[in-house]
Amino acid sequence: MTALVDQIAAPEIVGAGHKLVTRDALQAYTASRRVAETACVALSFNDPLLLVRALAALDGQVEAMLLLSGVLDRESTVKLMAQVGCDMLLTDRSELNGFDNALGFDLAIAEGRGAAGRTTKWLMTTSGTTGLPKVIPHTLQSLARSVYRFAPADAPTWGLLYDPTRFAGLQVTLQALIGGGRLVIANTHKPLAEQIQELINHGCTHLSATPTLWRRILMVPDHRKLQLKQVTLGGEIADQATLDALRAAFPDARVTHIYASTEAGVGFSVNDGKAGFPAAYLRVAPGGMKLKIVDNILWLRPPHTPPPNSPGIEVDADGFVRSGDLIAAETDRLLFLGRENGLINVGGVKVYPETVENVVKDIPGVALAQVTAKKSPITGTLVVAEVLLEASADPACVKQAILESCRAKLVREAVPAIVRFVQGFETNSAGKLVRNGGTPE
Repeated sequence: MTALVDQIAAPEIVGAGHKLVTRDALQAYTASRRVAETACVALSFNDPLLLVRALAALDGQVEAMLLLSGVLDRESTVKLMAQVGCDMLLTDRSELNGFDNALGFDLAIAEGRGAAGRTTKWLMTTSGTTGLPKVIPHTLQSLARSVYRFAPADAPTWGLLYDPTRFAGLQVTLQALIGGGRLVIANTHKPLAEQIQELINHGCTHLSATPTLWRRILMVPDHRKLQLKQVTLGGEIADQATLDALRAAFPDARVTHIYASTEAGVGFSVNDGKAGFPAAYLRVAPGGMKLKIVDNILWLRPPHTPPPNSPGIEVDADGFVRSGDLIAAETDRLLFLGRENGLINVGGVKVYPETVENVVKDIPGVALAQVTAKKSPITGTLVVAEVLLEASADPACVKQAILESCRAKLVREAVPAIVRFVQGFETNSAGKLVRNGGTPE
């Protein structure tokens, strides 16, 4: 597989501080003799531009790269490096100074490229919200499998709101680097409105975000100034209310929701504006992916690449990877219900938080919603709906509408016993709502 540095087609990258990296500059960064070819190198940066430079320098040069989020704490960083046997840490994070074998970026990366030809392992970490992340091995080939190569005249301007060490963020980064175009990296330490203004100022035409992040973007007053041609959703269930809202906000854009996971890579995309995916995908799915449903769980087999070999990843004898996502069939459509480990048990009835959230988010005046479980001495568990209102919404009217809609569309046990209005929600570096699992013990 050709190394990343030899595939770069992007003319420029604009970073959080409006720094510019050109294609030629990226190709000039290569591994020096300080980084052995047999090394496993951990990468943890606050500056995403340094991460991109390191990826371009090290792919094809070293045995493996462990991509760690810049917000990952020191203890987890140490544990993950030990788990995979990393020899070295490249970082610009002052709080990580003092590691054995920790080097500042400029100490380890220099001009003058050595002989390449090695297939470097890209060790990705999952974006789970509890416990130590799982490490999933990939190669550039498996990660770049879905990259679309644009003609120079059609080259887009990609906006990056994700952490580029996460699967979704890396997909955007590789699409811009290899597929051609411009990459604008927003400063995620700034308020979202300022991030969107950065993207507007640099002419962003293609933008990817989780449904949660998209609903937050729709609350930014100037969001319609984004001249988007492509709107992409991923990382969470794409509910119909969010899809419809994006279609209304960006009528000239193609709206696509993508199913992907760190474990299996990019699964498939859906462009018809409907939640879920066509049942016909079980026969023939886009991109050569194979799909099947076993006991209401989605399994996927990536094309041309072996399934990941990692603890905690279940792969069957035919090479299908167990996703852990629950699926419901509805005529010719398959709908996502949520994660199997997120179920809430209310008096013996299984309640899917995401299903309740989809009903709540469809109510006018609701900007965001999250459904969780609370212990109860009577039923064992209560369903709690936390709701972020739009600025002009009346809380009493919205609460009444939520309860009426839930009673009409859901089983009795799934109707929220508590509706609580909040000022915001916690999201992780992948842009997903932070969830604490299913029914509490």
